[in-house]
Amino acid sequence: MTQIQVKLVTSDNPPVTTHPQVQSVNRGNSQIEWTPFANENFTFVSLTGLPNPPFSGLNVTSSSITVQDDNTAAGEYTYTITVSSGGNNYSTNATIYADPPGPGKPPRPIGGGSGSPTIKNN
Repeated sequence: MTQIQVKLVTSDNPPVTTHPQVQSVNRGNSQIEWTPFANENFTFVSLTGLPNPPFSGLNVTSSSITVQDDNTAAGEYTYTITVSSGGNNYSTNATIYADPPGPGKPPRPIGGGSGSPTIKNN
């Protein structure tokens, strides 16, 4: 089983990160599991973006996420993990900010950024 650890730092952008950011998986059938890093205090909400096939059997619980990867060809697949803590949802998507609308005004979020975590099928 391949394990990927998930970390939440609400003040970071993106607030959710995976370790490793890019996970290489050898060709063949492999189970991938995402678990909280160390003593993280959040619950898993969703994993989106992985196509079926080669990924199947997605199982999301409050404490982990698992999926089967039956990679018959090489490819890189980005995905998004969403977790919940303190009644708020946080994800691996970075927020891109527009230029501030005027002096002394905070930047305005305009959408998600790149740098999503990736499964790399070898």
